[in-house]
Amino acid sequence: MTVLIVDPALHSLGGHHYNAVQRLQAEGRRLGIEAACLASAFADARVTGELGALPVFTRSVYGRSYAADEFSESVALADRELSRALRRPGGLPDLLVLPCCDAVLAAALTRHIRRAWWRSPPSVIAWILYAPHHLKKLDDPTTTAQQEECRNALAGLAASVGPDRWQAFCETPALAEYYRALAGIPVGVLPGPGLAGSDAAPRGQPGRRLTVSCIGFANRAKGYGLLPDAVGAVLQRRSDVGFAIHGIVEGSDAEEDRDVFERLSALGDAVRVHQGVLSADEYGAWLDRSDLLLLPYDPAVYGARGSGVFTDARRRGLPVVAPRACSFARPAFDGGWGVAMEEYSAGGLASAILTALDRHIALALQARAEAAQVADRLGDILAGAVDGARTSRAGLMDRIRRLAARLA
Repeated sequence: MTVLIVDPALHSLGGHHYNAVQRLQAEGRRLGIEAACLASAFADARVTGELGALPVFTRSVYGRSYAADEFSESVALADRELSRALRRPGGLPDLLVLPCCDAVLAAALTRHIRRAWWRSPPSVIAWILYAPHHLKKLDDPTTTAQQEECRNALAGLAASVGPDRWQAFCETPALAEYYRALAGIPVGVLPGPGLAGSDAAPRGQPGRRLTVSCIGFANRAKGYGLLPDAVGAVLQRRSDVGFAIHGIVEGSDAEEDRDVFERLSALGDAVRVHQGVLSADEYGAWLDRSDLLLLPYDPAVYGARGSGVFTDARRRGLPVVAPRACSFARPAFDGGWGVAMEEYSAGGLASAILTALDRHIALALQARAEAAQVADRLGDILAGAVDGARTSRAGLMDRIRRLAARLA
């Protein structure tokens, strides 16, 4: 029984790509399986060493230019790189897990699976995290070519393995509904693999200074540019809170925006700034030390797509602030453990933070109640896929034995 995790964007310790693979491998070990991993060709030593990842892919979804011929070139390149990797012992696995499946990866895998016509296709679990153009809205009229790419690639991958071996998920209902209609394939709603829940002490204890946090890669769409003015405005009104701002700009589209963190640092001792990469344990500890999490993501990019940081906050009982137009945060708004930014601006963020601080005790209680009730289905889904792949493999071996007996 072989399981292979494929993520061309996995290259460094920080971020949801590393956490997703680490969690998937941990769940696999609970099932008695060691899951191999194919990652970016630029994966650093901690990725290759701690996850045992094989550096393979020279492109990922984040590097796409969406030029006219780029898609076909990227698919051909990914197909060649995948083929070289799978020539090694083990070949095509029984179960493929794709924590960040885009059109290029789907099309390349489809080619590889169809070439291996002589064997039973693998089972597939895929998370489709982004719109056809990963930096634009679902309904952007300039993305018709990318929509067609996604339609053909996802439908092709699903058809190449068959309905009994296909499971695909998006992190929000809006994105899942979109891809069901676009590609005509089953797509469920399930958060991507991430941190498990936490046994940290309840937040909001009387007399303790509240900590407002922001964490992750500081891509421009994450709204870090709003923070200096928003944090400054809050500190003028509330001297009893502190801010812990983590953001990685290296490798992001915001490498030239380092002044954001200089402005935050200039706000004084109430603001702690950290720009280094966090291990999964450090990332989890950062969340557990927080009382309120800021997710000021631009709705123009994040309107329909999910957020791994939001999912981790939900599992750990952490209240959030996010734009009302971001669908990933709707469970928090509906459940009473989130405050919405009504206007996407520094002023709108500051207003939402102040409201959340005034209501923090109630928000914290609701967030802890949500964490106690939220079902983490990842282990069950992976176990079901493993059982299905084992049954499929056993059936194939039985057919081979019967054929060999007839030919003997």
